[in-house]
Amino acid sequence: MRELLNRKLCFSLVTVVIYLGFTAGSYGRTFVYVASTQTEPLAVGEQMHLSIQIAGGNSVSGYELTVGFDPTALRYIEGANADYLPAGAFAVPAIASDNTVYVAATSLTGVASASEGTLATLTFEVIAAKGSTIKLMGVTLSDSAGMPLAVTTSDGRIVATQLPKIWDVNEDQKVNILDLTLVASSLGAATPAPPRADVNGDGTVNILDLVMVAQNLDAVGGNKNEPEVRVTLEEVRAPTAFVVSANPPNGSEIAANSRITVTFDNAPADVTVSAGVAFPAGKTVTINGPFTPGALSLTITWADGSQTLTYTVTAPDNEAPKVTGGTVKDGDKDVDPEMINTDAKIEIEFSEDVSGNIALQTEGGDDVGWLGKVEGNKGTLELVKGKEIGNETTYVIVGKVSDAAGNETEVKVTFVTKRKE
Repeated sequence: MRELLNRKLCFSLVTVVIYLGFTAGSYGRTFVYVASTQTEPLAVGEQMHLSIQIAGGNSVSGYELTVGFDPTALRYIEGANADYLPAGAFAVPAIASDNTVYVAATSLTGVASASEGTLATLTFEVIAAKGSTIKLMGVTLSDSAGMPLAVTTSDGRIVATQLPKIWDVNEDQKVNILDLTLVASSLGAATPAPPRADVNGDGTVNILDLVMVAQNLDAVGGNKNEPEVRVTLEEVRAPTAFVVSANPPNGSEIAANSRITVTFDNAPADVTVSAGVAFPAGKTVTINGPFTPGALSLTITWADGSQTLTYTVTAPDNEAPKVTGGTVKDGDKDVDPEMINTDAKIEIEFSEDVSGNIALQTEGGDDVGWLGKVEGNKGTLELVKGKEIGNETTYVIVGKVSDAAGNETEVKVTFVTKRKE
């Protein structure tokens, strides 16, 4: 056992190194979830065979995950790496505790060739017919360069089902004249409708089936005992919303008073976060601190998915961003408008990444009509045809930007174009 724990520790340390070296997040529809091919409900004492599936995978060369389960409902029997990774993958033997199972594997010969498949298989024994959750925790996917891949996960849900007794033909938990009528209307039929009209399952609907129902009518104690309860894994559906990007990117260093903006491809519902406060707005979720300095593992959970982002949190940032350069500087004179019109843009550089807006105006405050955008540590004004700037004119670049910590800066850069020669 100590050797197995050491193997798990080594794999985890590799994962930590991966995260610390990760500086640019890539997001996609990689989806890891719990599945089962067993369609019939299982009774106490029977085995439940589950698999951890991946869909939308791209360049996956390794994985690790922990599966949590309810030990009062299930008893772990065995688990193993499956066949999603290339042949010869190194797999850490499954490590089980009272209520978790850890599995991990990495390819020694490249990445998985398929986008979908089975990462691992698990077998449990049903020890109680009750609902419970198969929880996926700490799911990490790695590419061949040792970089983590973005992934959305979905837990498995085991549900308890009451099985109707065989003489409850219409499955309404009652045995009455309706069931008798269904059997009577199917007497002699080659294909009874419903199939349960063949109550004793001998392939023929006849008087024997009719007698079985009649002898078990509610009026004579047909439902005196509770229906049998069995369990099955509920179908898992892919999330309707996936993370597209995060700003600052996954793996970045952020200030304790930063805000993190996460963008989805569709508007997520019921958003919660493990740290900070979330403010959903359409496809965007803004997460405000303060965050505790040190390593931050931020899990975002929504109605049908979850994703974890990692950051290194530093001391609070109370310094506003500054304009550090650009096409023109505040106070410039004799600026050549022809050169700017030819480039079709004006850029402003800031001391750090910012968000906000900028615009190009005349000295009198009229908008010149150029398109302004702020992205990263740069603001850009793009020329709209027919809105070229002219000679001997005073222009002002105005706007407001803020950094991830919410420190704001009013932008005002004034420049004068030269005379026409």
